[in-house]
Formats: sequence, C-alpha cells, structure tokens
Amino acid sequence: MVTQRRRARRVGLVLGGGAARGWAHIGAIRALEEAGIRPDVVCGTSIGALVGAVYANGDLDWLEDWVGKLTWQTVVRLLDLRFSGGLLGGRKVIDLFAKQFNGRAIDDLKMPFAAVATELDTGREVWLREGGVVDAVRASIAIPGIFTPIWHDGVWLVDGGLSNPVPVSAARAMRADTVIAIDLNHDILNGRDLGGAIDTVPRAVPGAARRAVTDGVLPEAGEAAGDVTGASGITGAADPAPLMRKNGKRFPGWLQPSGPGGAGGPDVRVAPPPSARVPSMLSSIAQSIDIMQVRITRSRLAGEPADVLIQPRLGGMGIFDFHRAGPAIAEGRAAVQYMLPAIRAQLGID
Repeated sequence: MVTQRRRARRVGLVLGGGAARGWAHIGAIRALEEAGIRPDVVCGTSIGALVGAVYANGDLDWLEDWVGKLTWQTVVRLLDLRFSGGLLGGRKVIDLFAKQFNGRAIDDLKMPFAAVATELDTGREVWLREGGVVDAVRASIAIPGIFTPIWHDGVWLVDGGLSNPVPVSAARAMRADTVIAIDLNHDILNGRDLGGAIDTVPRAVPGAARRAVTDGVLPEAGEAAGDVTGASGITGAADPAPLMRKNGKRFPGWLQPSGPGGAGGPDVRVAPPPSARVPSMLSSIAQSIDIMQVRITRSRLAGEPADVLIQPRLGGMGIFDFHRAGPAIAEGRAAVQYMLPAIRAQLGID
C-alpha cells in the first residue's frame, strides 16, 4: 500500500485597508511569526499593501522602528499639499519607501505579493502582481480626495478600498488554501470616542457585552467572529495643543489634531453642545471614507469569507493617526494571539 504525503497547506495573509490603523498589521505579523506561522502569499489593500510589501521584502524591522518614532508633527511634514486630483501628492512618503525597496519589482520580493487598486473610471478592481513595488503600493494607497490618482497602464488608479478593502479573493486566486484576513475597520463607526482612545475594555468580556459597555448600544446581530478588544490604549479627553509651524504660525485648521472642545461656527443653525466641535474638512472626508470602507468590507466578506478573520479593536483610531503606532501594533498582536486556536485548527497544527 502506497501512502501519499499530505501536502502542506498554502497560507495566504490578507492585510486590509484602514490608513493609520494599518500599523496593527505589524503586530499581527509578529504574533503569527512567534507562533511559527509564516504565510506563503501576501495580499494587501491600501495601507495593507504598504505593510505587506515591506514584509514581503524582509524589512518589517525597519518599518516597526520607523513608525515607532513618528510624531504628529513628523506626519504633517511628510504631507505634500496639492489641490489637483487630491489634497496630497504622496511623493514625500513614497520617496521614503522607494529608498527601502531600491527599485525592486514585485517578482523580486521574497514571497508572492499582490496589491489591490481600483480603476477610477469604471470601479473595476485591479490586482497588481507585477511591475514596480513602489508603483503598485502608491496606486493602492491613493485614497480619493486625499491622495492624487496614479496613471497606470492607460487608466487612473485609486485606493483599492473602493472595491475590495480586505482582498480575500486575491489570495484565493494566488492558490492560498487557508486565508487569514485582517479587517481593521469593523468597529470604527461605533467605537470612536472624542478623545480618540483605543478601546481598553478587558478582552475576557464577550464581544456583545464589550460593545454594550463601550458604546452603550446593543450589538448588531450576526457580527463576524474574531471580535477582540484593545490590548493597549491611550486616553486624552483634553483638547490637544495646536500644531505650529517652525516659524511660529499655526498650520491650517484642517491639519490640526482632533479632540473635544470648540463651538460651532456661524454657519451652524442649531448650536451643538459645548463638547462637540464642527467637523473639519479633513475629518469629514475621513469619516465618509470610514463609512464607505465598513459597508464595502461587510458586503465583500459576506460573499468571500476568509478561513480566519481577525478584527483588531481600533475604533478609537482615526485614519490619520499615524503617530499612534504603539497601541495599534499592540492591538494587532493581541488580536492574532486571541485567534491562534482558530488559526491552528484551520492549519491542522497543535
């Protein structure tokens, strides 16, 4: 009798979009590595494409060190303001990462990789699996209205989150048998607080009770599994100090960090309570993007479920909070650790 050796399962890691919340991917990857789980395929959308490309290039240590040093002032100075096609050109950030990738093509990375973008004119989902790494990442992070679109192969490309924020289907197409997906946005609409603090309700509290404690509302039925709370948080109900230029002048109001306080402007017909501030242009755009991402993610994951869905609790973190890497990384690590039994069961390992 001839016995056939069981083929090792091909593991796909899917890193969802979520702007600054994407630093949680660093902690998630660390937790997988510590458990001896290394993916065979990496796919990412938006910030997930950036982190995924860095990981596939073997540079996660560099990225973790860099994001750990970011301050709000550093983030603002990396923004190159433009008003043609988007508020930001994205050149300063991309130039920084271009030095790290050193002209590499996707085929040169240490593991198979795909970045997801969206064709602006048609809404078509585009999988970028060849060509320059930097070009693919830049297209995938082109958040509409924030970053300028990218011209690629005769079409304008924008952020992949418009079509597939958590690209499970891309990993399946790359022959992944088991897909581990990380969704950064599942609680961002009801998990936010004025101080911008990451949820710190103890992880031992069941998901439904945790949301009730945090939000004061009943949870939605049928919410996806993998719901975990924050492992680390920061508080800050006080209004943050204004961001100043080197010459002593303030940056524009829409670039200032958010926080409570501030009354409504003269165009507000019904005055808000003293604790509410009129949303800035940037925060209005950010919240609109959050709403869009949540709705699209729920729809796509319902039809294209992952084998294991990991959902860090990042509701208190805004899309521009790139300077808050520490709590995000800690939460990403904790979310994976919480789901390790399910991951091991899917992979058939002890």
